[in-house]
Amino acid sequence: MRFVALIFLVAVFLGGMAPRPGLAEAARVSGIDAVASALEDAMLLPELLDVMAREGAAYGGDLDRQFLQGSGGASWQAEVERIYAPERLGPLFHAAFAAELDHIGVDTRPILAFLGSDLGQKIMRLELSARDALLDDGIEEGARAMAARLEIEGDGRYKTLRRFVDANHLVDMNVSSALNANVAFLKALSASGGANTALPDDEILARVWAQEGEVRGETDAWLLAFGTLAYGPLPDAELDLYLAFSETAEGVALNRALFAAYDRMFVTVSGDLGGAVGRWMVGTNL
Repeated sequence: MRFVALIFLVAVFLGGMAPRPGLAEAARVSGIDAVASALEDAMLLPELLDVMAREGAAYGGDLDRQFLQGSGGASWQAEVERIYAPERLGPLFHAAFAAELDHIGVDTRPILAFLGSDLGQKIMRLELSARDALLDDGIEEGARAMAARLEIEGDGRYKTLRRFVDANHLVDMNVSSALNANVAFLKALSASGGANTALPDDEILARVWAQEGEVRGETDAWLLAFGTLAYGPLPDAELDLYLAFSETAEGVALNRALFAAYDRMFVTVSGDLGGAVGRWMVGTNL
């Protein structure tokens, strides 16, 4: 399962850029829910959740083959679709995102100003398009190859992407989210009776931690492939501005809030999947 949260920061303060009506104004309303909703709309979250639902369907097929010997069929796929339903994930994300924004106290006005601008929406569309395109294994393989080639050649674009990933701690934060989700999956699988024997927490943690190196390498490669594909059409100057804001206090705070929200959502989803797999395994063995 792709637990990569893909939080390439979507926030840049560009003086003189005219925001689309409604977004900047939302930053001045008193309710944090309204501010969070405005940010989510500007980041195209509803459309991103649709892409995640398709990713989840593909992952459900992997789980079917790995744990159910391919016997899940349409009923299993329907259960996976229920777990990944955008109308279910949206409220999960929103509650965590709004709470974290409120806790951090980040000034969202410059963020909303950019997200509502033409350039902000251009970047959002590029990120969404890349996430969608990477559902195709052939496109993902090509993007990985391109990123690797740029690294070997010492290309300036690769260096910018590398700085972006490192400056925002994207690998560390995504790895942490992935490991948390894997722990939730195994705990739910064990509690549901799907494991041969109940797994104690220390064994679950040891199994998950043993995957850390592999998860880290895969996450790093995927993020660079994503960045190569998503930001390929952006001029260097625009990408540099994007990077510059990500290193500001507002950018760091937004990144923290986004990762907190995605982490909670992924942990919930992963626990639901682990429980569902376990129930299916028990049912097929009766």
